[in-house]
Amino acid sequence: MARRKPPPSRSSSSDSGSTESKASPPNDVSTGDVAASGGSSNEHRKKIDRGGAVENAAQMPSKAIRNLLSFLVVLHLVVLFVSFSAIIEPSSTQNSLLETLAPYLRSTHFAADGRRFYLAHATADEQPHRLQVAAANPRGPFEIDYQTKWTTVDPSGIPGLAASDRYAKWMALAATLSESDQRSLAAALLMPLVRSDKTIAAVRIVRLPTQLTTAEQDAAGPAYLARVVRDENQVSLVSIESKRLTTSSRQPEATP
Repeated sequence: MARRKPPPSRSSSSDSGSTESKASPPNDVSTGDVAASGGSSNEHRKKIDRGGAVENAAQMPSKAIRNLLSFLVVLHLVVLFVSFSAIIEPSSTQNSLLETLAPYLRSTHFAADGRRFYLAHATADEQPHRLQVAAANPRGPFEIDYQTKWTTVDPSGIPGLAASDRYAKWMALAATLSESDQRSLAAALLMPLVRSDKTIAAVRIVRLPTQLTTAEQDAAGPAYLARVVRDENQVSLVSIESKRLTTSSRQPEATP
């Protein structure tokens, strides 16, 4: 007779169920730990954000100080408007306000004092002074005459910016010193340029005609004219009195 297979024991099924039941709790615990850790990290981030916001709020001035600063800025702009709007035809109210605001305007160098202002258009005649240099003649002695070839040193950079503004102030100061019989100081201003270029044999500062200059000023000679003298390691500028245009009679001279 064939033997029957023994039925599966209940103990094995119960053992497998128990093992499954035993394995499931750790999964639940792990997910709970992850959720707990995620919640704690979010809370930590919130605390950090709140702390940063509190620090930023502590660093900012109070609302009263901000309002006071805003009021002072607006008041400053109003004072500037009163100062610069009174240069045309000031009224009695503007004059009284300017007398009251004079200490503040003059201490901050914003006082117009009735001077007229002109709108700049960055044209060449707004910087009338130009520096010109002449190179030495390699074929013979150098002489300054009407045939001398002058090279103009134009301002560098965009008109109105720092480089162009420094050039304008440099040339204007040198021309003013020369016209006030202080040519030695004008030569000291031009000396660094002369020393840096050994080919320069003469320098001069000319003034371009503008709408604000007169015919006499336009006909005047260079504001500064000097010849470069080089002796071994020494360099000096010898100023030359510029010739001015003169008028003469149109009548022919009487013959003896």
